[in-house]
Amino acid sequence: MTSSLNAILLCGGKGERLRPLTESLPKPLVSIKGKPILRHILDYLSNSPINHYFIAAGYEAKKIHEYFLNHPPENKEVTIVDSGDADIIERIRSCAKSIKGDGFLVLYGDTLSDININELLEFHSGHNGRATVTLWPLRSPFGVMDVDAQGRVESYAEKPILDKWINIGFFYFSTELITILERFEKFEAFLEYLISKQELYAFKHNGMHITVNTQKELSDAEDNIELLRINHA
Repeated sequence: MTSSLNAILLCGGKGERLRPLTESLPKPLVSIKGKPILRHILDYLSNSPINHYFIAAGYEAKKIHEYFLNHPPENKEVTIVDSGDADIIERIRSCAKSIKGDGFLVLYGDTLSDININELLEFHSGHNGRATVTLWPLRSPFGVMDVDAQGRVESYAEKPILDKWINIGFFYFSTELITILERFEKFEAFLEYLISKQELYAFKHNGMHITVNTQKELSDAEDNIELLRINHA
């Protein structure tokens, strides 16, 4: 689709469920195996066509600035936009004003996934919509049992994959949609608009995915982060 690409990384949340780690640190800078979440994301994407990152900062934005001053990614341009306590859609708008090209990615700054960006872009170019969202199969947090009419247990599965898919970010939007973003106060309403216009398509990802919102998820990320490195190699 393109040899270069802009991406917005949403890094403005307070990460309240990760306190005390985030009492004075933005969640994307929380460490996993000695390296910030944000750095793991950038390292995994280092060979992708993304050449310019717009970091949508908010909570403790100064520390995001300091981190990139001391640890700039190689061969990538970084622009940090401090959007304060703004909603997600306002963070995207603040960054999208400076974006050039046919389209751009929007990524969550707390999500670790071994998504192949080139495959995502190829999928997007193969449909007629102006937007693509990446989905991941929903896993039940519980053990699930099937029973017959007499109440006898017929089967049991521990935390099975369900027949539903969840949004994990990794959006690709046509730049034509930037002006349409201005109409909406909530990102969810923007997505609902795209669905109503049959403009949003789903790229299904079955590989690694961890969103780091809680101490449990941080522990899971510690246990699985090596998979991200292996799949990047």
